[in-house]
Amino acid sequence: MYAYKQLVIAAICMAAVIVVGTIGFMVLEPLNFFDSLWMTMITVLTVGYGDAIPQTTAGKAFALTIIPLGIGIVTYAIGAATALIIEGEIFHMFGRRRMEKKITALEKHVIICGYGRGGAQITEELQSKGIPFIVIDKKMEFGSELVYIEGDATEDEVLHKAGITKAAGLVAALPNDAENVFITLTARGLNHDVQIVARAERIESEEKLRRAGANKVINPSSIAGRRMAMDIMKPLSVNYVDTILTTGEMFGIEEVRIGVNSPLARNTLRANAMRGRFDVTVLAILRGESVIHNPADDEILQEHDMIIVFGPSERLKSLEAACQNKR
Repeated sequence: MYAYKQLVIAAICMAAVIVVGTIGFMVLEPLNFFDSLWMTMITVLTVGYGDAIPQTTAGKAFALTIIPLGIGIVTYAIGAATALIIEGEIFHMFGRRRMEKKITALEKHVIICGYGRGGAQITEELQSKGIPFIVIDKKMEFGSELVYIEGDATEDEVLHKAGITKAAGLVAALPNDAENVFITLTARGLNHDVQIVARAERIESEEKLRRAGANKVINPSSIAGRRMAMDIMKPLSVNYVDTILTTGEMFGIEEVRIGVNSPLARNTLRANAMRGRFDVTVLAILRGESVIHNPADDEILQEHDMIIVFGPSERLKSLEAACQNKR
């Protein structure tokens, strides 16, 4: 970026010399605008075709002044341009501008803070589901195909650049609990409705993250321990659930919200014929702060209910469309 600033400074100085030189030759020599510009350019660039030379003593003295000045600026500009090309900053600059356009266009996306092993797995999963996201990390590999920002996710400015006010979710996946607490606190202050999932390395940090505003706190060590225990006790069940959650090619579990004036609202599960019409099973209903597990057929769906359903992937899309359509 320093070489880019040098090139900009050199371009401004060059333009200033050309303007001053053109005006100077128009005043000191009997030349029109174009001839004065021509005289300035061949003087500054020391081309010297011999077809135009200053005729007056004042004009020659003026030429002697701008010749070394022009040579110095041109040399400076060439050096800055060479540095840009060698360092690859030109390509990085244009790539960064394209990246900024992508970032500006993001809406309802997920912000991933930290691109370690956990962050990389999160991006792979979101990519496979077609969910838009942006990664924030202090050091990203140059040329990465991901949409990313190099910076400190604990800073308000960086989160604003990542579109925190338009984001649907944020994952605080840094290995440092203190930083994850600060990110969670900052993100919650900037967007009250964003869904925040935070990583905790220590058990005592979990409650701090919840108080900071995290909707869900994940402790990788605890989850790994429970997972290994379940693999020992119920290997077939665990493998089956893993297949559903990781592939999702034929069957999957989805969260679907009942929209305002949806035709499914204010009807029972039996009347909506969820199994017959959509070939899905309703596992639970999230209504406000309460959860209705394994709801009965006479349970009435309400607007804004979040239903957790299991069924064929293509049928889940049909159900989602029906939940949003108005009567």
